[in-house]
Amino acid sequence: TSLNPTMKVGAQVAEAMRLHDKSTSSKEARNRTIELFRLVGIEDPENRVDLYPHHFSGGMRQRVMIAIALA
Repeated sequence: TSLNPTMKVGAQVAEAMRLHDKSTSSKEARNRTIELFRLVGIEDPENRVDLYPHHFSGGMRQRVMIAIALA
């Protein structure tokens, strides 16, 4: 329930990165998000980065939150 249902999950992870490092470009943030999704075990991260939280199971949402924490 910590994920914003109106934002794509990739944008939420990228937002966390940009808040901590203002010099991060959108492309860098997206690539790092895909890398983090792969690291936490989200399959097909290139496509799933553009989905909304309701497309994920509860366990996958937890993995997104872990990716945010790692970011």
